[in-house]
Amino acid sequence: MLDHNNLEEFADPVNYDRADPGDTGVAFYSALAQEAGGSVLELACGTGRVTIPIAKLGFLVTGLDIVPGMLAQARSKSVDLSVRWVEGDARTFDLGEHFRLIFLTGNAFQAFVTNAEQAAVLQRVYAHLDDQGLFTFETRNPLFPNTNTRQGLFVTLESQDEEVSWPSYINVDGYEVHITTTQVYDHVAQIVHVTGTKRWYDGEQERTQITRTALRYTFPQELAALLHYNGFSILRQYGDWNEEPLTATSPSIISVCRKRA
Repeated sequence: MLDHNNLEEFADPVNYDRADPGDTGVAFYSALAQEAGGSVLELACGTGRVTIPIAKLGFLVTGLDIVPGMLAQARSKSVDLSVRWVEGDARTFDLGEHFRLIFLTGNAFQAFVTNAEQAAVLQRVYAHLDDQGLFTFETRNPLFPNTNTRQGLFVTLESQDEEVSWPSYINVDGYEVHITTTQVYDHVAQIVHVTGTKRWYDGEQERTQITRTALRYTFPQELAALLHYNGFSILRQYGDWNEEPLTATSPSIISVCRKRA
């Protein structure tokens, strides 16, 4: 279905952190770690943006990611913490243990673009989740209306040939990087194919970097059925990080789940 590995955006971990230095979701997932009261596993943990703050609270934390460079950056940021970093694929990993909290954030669930990939992730979560544990993740709400606020790549389900500008950042070399995107929406597969272009000047020389990202959009009732048939009950759902109820105009679908009795 894809002609790339859907990992191009993560090839430069240091500048990845500079492009997204925020703490979105940290308070939410930290509170869930307190509620779950035990060991924590983050899938697609990246450079540890959320994993590390939870580890600082004293929890036994494992971060799993498929990109070695992202894990290397995470290790460099957590040298004084007892965090286990594991290279692995969220669709196939087997750690041989159970966790009280398993989560994905950064809308990482959308990187699994087929029904089979989504089911594979959920089956691995089910195999590793304590019977009384919590499984939590967020995904962008496909019903979120078109607005001028495009923070967090909340794009609508449409094709967009004209370049859209995003907030710039200063890279590790001190250059201001400007970001634009175009996108194509595949209505049948429910996938937005985003092409990102990063531009900066090194003296008089313009530099560019192109990345391709595919994002699967799953509708609320479709998501509920997916979770049910993979053995989960939804305990509660929210539409944003303030824990507002999920509505058609919510930017996110944040699901807190447990193994179905």
